[in-house]
Amino acid sequence: MLDGNGVCRVIALIGTYTLVVGVRDGLLRQRISSRLHRRLGQETMRRGFSRVLWRRNSRFVVRRLGLCQVALLHAVMLAGCAEEGTTRILSYYGSRTGVTGGERVFGQLHPGLDFDAAKGDPVIAAADGVVTRVIEWAGCVTLQHQTGDTSSWRTRYCHMDQIDVGPGQKVERGESLGKAGTAAAGRSGGVPHVHFELWQGQPPRTVDPLPFIVGCFDPVETVAYSALETGGEKPRPVLTYPVRCARRQRTGPIR
Repeated sequence: MLDGNGVCRVIALIGTYTLVVGVRDGLLRQRISSRLHRRLGQETMRRGFSRVLWRRNSRFVVRRLGLCQVALLHAVMLAGCAEEGTTRILSYYGSRTGVTGGERVFGQLHPGLDFDAAKGDPVIAAADGVVTRVIEWAGCVTLQHQTGDTSSWRTRYCHMDQIDVGPGQKVERGESLGKAGTAAAGRSGGVPHVHFELWQGQPPRTVDPLPFIVGCFDPVETVAYSALETGGEKPRPVLTYPVRCARRQRTGPIR
């Protein structure tokens, strides 16, 4: 079964193929018209046959241009698909636009990151933690994380169609919290994705999660994640992406 990134790449490749076929057929039709013009002569082509052929070619060109425009749009999507070993971010922290490209309500700044996901993809914990809150109607789960001697860091995951954890439950990094979807459609824009937030301090406030993310979840690196959290002068959360990454071969330990 394809994940969100796989669907993205399939659509983009179909669009690219349509573009190539459209251009090829257009050039072929132009070559046929040119040969007819030479064989029948300029005088004949200026008469009724020329007008009929022109009308047919015009309709053909308009249809092909329309197909090419759609194909170009899909081909551009290929550039937005996630590279192997990473994932695709649809909207960044502090952005004024949503996943559909439109302006956010009242010009609000985005309090988190929006990750691309297909409907039903697993939403995974970005770090070890305890479930402190579940909001069913919004498909949201909040985790509290112990970092060093403090537990003032929280992560929130929203727009899940299915939630598989409950308050007070302990979860490990990479464990599934639920299934991605479009819960709270007014806020999700009807686009399946995972809204991810990072909260810090008392009273809690949102911060940009991206600088705390070290990459894709890898169960082999569990010890390395813990070492990174406590390795600096001040303990800090080390997060992994809340969605599965595009497939890749492991190349070595994280840095």
